Amino acid sequence: MGDARFGWFADAMDLRATDRVLEIGPGSSPSLSLLAERVTDGRVVGVERSATAIARAAQRLGIPPAAQTNSGRIGLVHADLARLLPEQVLDGIDGFDKILAVNVNVFWTKRPTAELAVVRKLLAPGGGLYLCYGYGDPDGASTSAKPPPGRLEERLTEAGFTVRTLASGDLLCVHAVLD
Repeated sequence: MGDARFGWFADAMDLRATDRVLEIGPGSSPSLSLLAERVTDGRVVGVERSATAIARAAQRLGIPPAAQTNSGRIGLVHADLARLLPEQVLDGIDGFDKILAVNVNVFWTKRPTAELAVVRKLLAPGGGLYLCYGYGDPDGASTSAKPPPGRLEERLTEAGFTVRTLASGDLLCVHAVLD
């Protein structure tokens, strides 16, 4: 993976070739392609609320803007997470093994009740939610602003998740599974 933080996030997620991965808010970053490098026999889908970011990501991925879909090995869906319907992203699967959000502030700047309700519907049995933060190097100093892990843990626990926190250098990953 080209961006060291995405390599660390992928390691923290224990990505496997057959995983079905949903990324919340990939923006126009290369994250979907980087995740797909490890998920070679599964599926990676990005759900993004910004039409501009979706257009840029579609161009980067070689998906025609009119065909922004969740079908295929890599997909894009233009939607706000709180209003996302499961049928917009599931496309014949029973759920996602891993749901990733990188530097998505909704999980700590407010009570993400609606967002976590959608996540619950989208997780496959035994699946996990990974809230990852940081912009720097996993081996460097912690320099970027990140949420207090306790706040994330509190909100996730209130929503019925069991939480484990990982950190390295400038990176933080809160892993949550349903009780």
